[in-house]
Amino acid sequence: MKHVTIGRQHGKGKIAYVRCVQDAIDDPIEIKDQCFLLIALTEGTASFKIGDEIIEAIAPCFICFNELEDPIVLSKNQCKCFSIYFHPMFLNVNMTFALIRSGFYGDIAHIHDLFLLKPFLDGHHVVPIRMSNLEKIKTACKEMRRELQEQRDWYWSCRGRSYFMEVIISLERMYGLMGHGKANKMPDRVASIQDPKLREAVLYMEGHYMEQLTLGEIASAGEMNRTTLTRLLKKETGMTTMEYLMDYRIKMAKKQLAFTDVPIKDIVVRCGFKTVQHFSRVFKEHTGETPADFRKDAVQKRKDELTLG
Repeated sequence: MKHVTIGRQHGKGKIAYVRCVQDAIDDPIEIKDQCFLLIALTEGTASFKIGDEIIEAIAPCFICFNELEDPIVLSKNQCKCFSIYFHPMFLNVNMTFALIRSGFYGDIAHIHDLFLLKPFLDGHHVVPIRMSNLEKIKTACKEMRRELQEQRDWYWSCRGRSYFMEVIISLERMYGLMGHGKANKMPDRVASIQDPKLREAVLYMEGHYMEQLTLGEIASAGEMNRTTLTRLLKKETGMTTMEYLMDYRIKMAKKQLAFTDVPIKDIVVRCGFKTVQHFSRVFKEHTGETPADFRKDAVQKRKDELTLG
């Protein structure tokens, strides 16, 4: 496979099935029978051709190509982007092309909380990025690229994967909001919210969960006061605003614990907690396990049950 990153000093010779390029779209694009390509187009426009289909992309948006496709670049105009070439096995070693194209992959993905990668598999090439999520996506792409390039310690591949997971989670959320079904295993509460202001407030929370958000900031994002926000969200989800935020942070932490070896202290910061002690206490309140035990059990569960060959 052409699009890989190879370990140099730390984990010399280790192969990570991913390559991230900033502000460049390879021409020609060589992914057929090799990998997927996810382009996070943050500025400008681009157009492509696959067979007889013309694909027009206007920033900000994701552009998704799969390994069965042979896209041709028709135009690039003032593009700023991140081009991420990846094999699904970069997300999880069990995610072979044979598995994700099998008829039972969706069920397995839900059971084991894998990524569905539906935009790639459905052939829906362009997925708009909401402005409330754009900075988070740009930051995750930049950090992913930095980890893969600098390889500053033994966790370079895991850290790269953890940032890429943030991008994929955003992609699946945006795709779900377009009306293409459940984006992942998590209940798609946002898609069911009818009030547009409340939806904006919740999406703001999900786009900024790693920050030290205040109730006032979240309410402002939805152009409502704090009392109205809490009342509407409680009615829709059964949770107060800060309960929803904490619940979402724990869901993101569970992903990081289950699919990466990134140190827990890094996950604490990435998920918006101030200290390891606070994170551990809240995590156990939500899951009944310590973060370390959850990680150990998640890895063992895949070894015992996920015989996907």
